[in-house]
Amino acid sequence: MGMHRTRQSGAGLLLVALFLATILASLAAIGMNTRSALAQRDRITERALAHAREALIAHAADRAIDTEVGPGYLPCPDMDDDGWAESTCGSLNGQLGQAERLGRLPWKTLGLPDLRDGQGERLWYAVSTRHKGLLNCAASRDCRDLTPATGLGTITVRDSRGVALHDGTIADPARAADAGAAAVVISPGAPLLRADGHAQRRSCERGDCSDPRNYLDIAPLAAGGEDNATFSDRTDAAGRPSNRDGFIHGPVLAGDGSLAVNDRIAVVGYSDLMPRVMARVALEAAQCLRATSPLPQPVEACGGSPSLGRIDAAALEGPLCNLRSHDPAWWTPWKPFVLYAKGAAPGLEVVDEQGRPLATQRRLAVMATQAPGDCAGARIQCGPGGCTRVALRARSREHPDAVVSIP
Repeated sequence: MGMHRTRQSGAGLLLVALFLATILASLAAIGMNTRSALAQRDRITERALAHAREALIAHAADRAIDTEVGPGYLPCPDMDDDGWAESTCGSLNGQLGQAERLGRLPWKTLGLPDLRDGQGERLWYAVSTRHKGLLNCAASRDCRDLTPATGLGTITVRDSRGVALHDGTIADPARAADAGAAAVVISPGAPLLRADGHAQRRSCERGDCSDPRNYLDIAPLAAGGEDNATFSDRTDAAGRPSNRDGFIHGPVLAGDGSLAVNDRIAVVGYSDLMPRVMARVALEAAQCLRATSPLPQPVEACGGSPSLGRIDAAALEGPLCNLRSHDPAWWTPWKPFVLYAKGAAPGLEVVDEQGRPLATQRRLAVMATQAPGDCAGARIQCGPGGCTRVALRARSREHPDAVVSIP
């Protein structure tokens, strides 16, 4: 009898153990499925943000230009959720129309599909007042001037600890790589109770869809209090200190451990945008020169070879040339940033920073430089018959020089 009871007890324990194991396995499976679903939503969000970011850079650098308005400009936000950028978004110095520079990503203007984050929400977008593309930009020389010395972003972006990654208060061209962002794209994620007590609503009733507070979060005061639903980005000296008000990357936790900011941000910074814009400017200049026959002499500006200098205005009169020597023209402020090297027979050679050849027998080379009046020093070698060698400088955040050569 005792042995029979022992066997029954052992069988009961085994059944309990199997039952617990089943429960634990089910819980583990649920946890794995939850983590898998979260990871999948994160991947969707990251892909959408990356896609939008690259489209903005391409829009600024590769879009159609003319002789008055050149490359480098970004679209205004979409304020009515129809996918198209608005025609204007505030005054030139940013003093007026601040709210108009924060809205939905204009996905139709950028030629994108209707991008959504992992929660199914459309992306939000803010553009720097310095880079916003205005339809009347040709009317203002300041607006047309988007050179490496002036094209600093004005939007401050902080990491989840509150440390500034892009400082919109910086106006010094020598610190352009650390200056403000040209644009940010934001995934709003799931709705939260904001740290200011506002419960986010996305039913699109009573204007909910147009209120950024219903999508974008605010950090707790202990974490700096940065509010992603508002920002400042002035370019005038009096207003630029206010650019400390910008955006903060999530996730940011509240003091009780709850999630306060789940916004994900993709940044278009100076170092992302300016190298591509400089390459476009060099390409436009090279194409204008290529269409000129015979190939013109450079305007000597570097106190050395007559084959190295700036581009003669006479070379810019072709009907297909987007450079123009008289205002209104975007080329006017760019002139000191562009070098023209005329090749010696049978042509010049382009080498990388290690001296390895990249191209040979080039008729000409055009270099867009980071600083105005830069003559590239020993990087361009010229003799009595023309230039023979152009050496690229190692690309860096501080020196995004661009070279285009033509056979």
